[in-house]
Amino acid sequence: MTRPGPRVPPTDRRNRVILAALGVLLTAAGVVALLVGVGVFGDSRSDQPVLDPTVRGFAAGHGWFWPVVGVASGLVALLALAWLAQQARTDRSPGLDVTHDALGDVHLPAAALTDAVADDVAAIAGVEGARAELRGRREPSLDIAVRVTRGTDVPGVVGEVCGPVLGRARRALGRPDLPAQVNIRPVGVARRRPRVR
Repeated sequence: MTRPGPRVPPTDRRNRVILAALGVLLTAAGVVALLVGVGVFGDSRSDQPVLDPTVRGFAAGHGWFWPVVGVASGLVALLALAWLAQQARTDRSPGLDVTHDALGDVHLPAAALTDAVADDVAAIAGVEGARAELRGRREPSLDIAVRVTRGTDVPGVVGEVCGPVLGRARRALGRPDLPAQVNIRPVGVARRRPRVR
């Protein structure tokens, strides 16, 4: 099936929301600190130490204060590391199980499929280069990025990719319903999010 529509991975959406909220919070804190530092709230306020004497006195009088601060800081660091580890995860698929029957399993590595599809697309007239990726482990889909020279018949290229090329890939895999997204752009033009699906 082919239809137009952008796709934003769930991880990207989550990251954008988290980073936007964190950015707004830190920007607000920075603006307030800057205003206090330049004396907008009064010269006496700008000359005060960062930690209020009451807070320093409380910390000095309670031995558990700094250990709690240390544990909280460690938790924040662990959450940050977990978030970084999440960024390293990818939805790229290592391959597909082509057959699974009494005779055994046949597993096709992702590179075998993506290289064949990229070569097939690159052979189309007007195509400067192509790259294919297999994404999704549970429900795999094929992402194809195509670079075309200026003046190329883009609808014709789309028809070739979404017709014969995908047809051959789907028949080879025995998956006539394998979804695919095609991103076509002229050489030298920045990549855009909208894709043909």
